[in-house]
Amino acid sequence: MKVLGIAPSSTDFKWALLDGTRAQPRILPLPSTSQKLPADACEGHALLSLRRLLSTFLAEQGVERICVLQAGSSQFRGPSASRVKAEGIVQLVGAELELTVDLVAPQSLRAQEKGFASIAFGSPETVLNGGADFKPKTWRDAVLVAWWGLDE
Repeated sequence: MKVLGIAPSSTDFKWALLDGTRAQPRILPLPSTSQKLPADACEGHALLSLRRLLSTFLAEQGVERICVLQAGSSQFRGPSASRVKAEGIVQLVGAELELTVDLVAPQSLRAQEKGFASIAFGSPETVLNGGADFKPKTWRDAVLVAWWGLDE
């Protein structure tokens, strides 16, 4: 099963495409692994571009399921408006393509990392591709979110 994991921040979102099962996950190489979220001045155009990009990308890559790290409130402020709108676009495109779209609560990431370590015998960084492909935290989050959607 090919699962796309998307981890948005307030300025961009990163994604990772995993294939296989939870016991044997495999990260697939992609030409692009991130997208800037729009600034207020150009929001409409950028969100439309994001919708087009996702529609094409999901069809070309044969994605079977999408998991999105849900926009949650931090102790300082809520999620950015662009992030919430981008999350909505992912859900819309998923519905149009008849794909399952799961929202993964931010609180579940730590549990997913522990689960990954116990099943795959190591952290995502060491198990998948020798860790060369995803050092930044948001990229690791995208991998864990995708792993959340893989079958046992």
